[in-house]
Amino acid sequence: MSDMPGESKLDARLGSLLSARQKKGRFRSLKEYDTSASSRLTDFSSNDYLGLTTDASLRAAYIARLEATETVLGSTGSRLLSGGTCAHRALETRLAEHFAAPAGLLFNSGWDANVSFFSTVPQPGDAVIYDELIHASVHDGMRGSRVLASRRVPFAHNDPAALTAVLQTLDVAPGATVFLAMESLYSMDGDFAPLPALLDVFDAFVPREQQCVVVDEAHTTGVYGSRGRGIVHALDEGNRVTVRLMTFGKGAGASGAVLLCSPILRSFLINFARPFIFSTAMPLSTVVALEAVWDLLASRHGDAKRADLTRVIANLHTHLAPLLARTPSSLLRLPDPTPVPFPGATGLDPSPPAPIVGLLTPTPHALSAYLLERGFIVRPVVPPTVPPGRERVRICLRAGVSDARVAELVGAIGEWAELQQNEKARL
Repeated sequence: MSDMPGESKLDARLGSLLSARQKKGRFRSLKEYDTSASSRLTDFSSNDYLGLTTDASLRAAYIARLEATETVLGSTGSRLLSGGTCAHRALETRLAEHFAAPAGLLFNSGWDANVSFFSTVPQPGDAVIYDELIHASVHDGMRGSRVLASRRVPFAHNDPAALTAVLQTLDVAPGATVFLAMESLYSMDGDFAPLPALLDVFDAFVPREQQCVVVDEAHTTGVYGSRGRGIVHALDEGNRVTVRLMTFGKGAGASGAVLLCSPILRSFLINFARPFIFSTAMPLSTVVALEAVWDLLASRHGDAKRADLTRVIANLHTHLAPLLARTPSSLLRLPDPTPVPFPGATGLDPSPPAPIVGLLTPTPHALSAYLLERGFIVRPVVPPTVPPGRERVRICLRAGVSDARVAELVGAIGEWAELQQNEKARL
């Protein structure tokens, strides 16, 4: 007789829910790929936009810093207990100065930072207006806040007219704050928020003293602007943006985040933000890594990385344009074009190239599997991450990828598209 327990009621119930998700083509599982130099695979799904995770000079600088550091692993506790070190505070000070912000507070992830802010800072009577495609972490934070659901209002993605319509009907008490939440670069379509236009609309309806503008720069940190300071800094909009979230798991090639804000807001989060209060502080090894990362990002090497990423992006579109021109849009297409986000900008390209390219297709799993066989990791994105009808594969580009390899990727996509069309013609 087996000693193994039978399936519990909980496992049976959860299993049925997983089966239902699988039947809808929405089942998620973890996949691991060998992307080492000896592998035949090239990763076009990574957010390591500048290729810092494999940069030899960064590795050497990191190791040198570790060798000079007495504590190199865990932080031993939360920031309010034993985990508050001079190294953490020095990094916060450095980042605040680098991004020209009044103060900064480190978090273990961008998710923790968004949940901490939106669950803690907005108060009863306030309103949170947010782009409909804002990150899931903001939604989780808002659900935990004391702001009524009726006062948490989305506006159509990147649409100043839609924001105008929302604000026209918003009742704002004299002592209340209106929060405006958006991202600088969105990760599905690779489109930029028209930040100046949205801020102009906000100014027209909400007095400056009642505003709190929050911009999530997860996908632009390190990648855009002078020394990688991001979109807000490049547009010189720091006076109109109250809070910036700069994350370290993408362009910075590490992990964690810093919330750039006022000293009062920083102190408020330290006192009331539960994810911050009850989490072990960022490991010292990560703090050391981030110091090395910012040495690189602020150097000529960082400038070269950003320039090389621009080259890779241009190369992809050069090869992709003729393929899409001869392929039915019902099979493969880019998202609809959007207006120029930064017309008249002087510190930034009015329509910067984005390292994220979404290829909409009704069969993303099939395309992803075909590309994997050809040596390219390109992941499918399906509901509920995107709405039904917006399924896609998402190509993420990074500095250091050769022109030849990009051409081979597009060639493989073209082969798949031709096979699909031939199969359809035979039916």
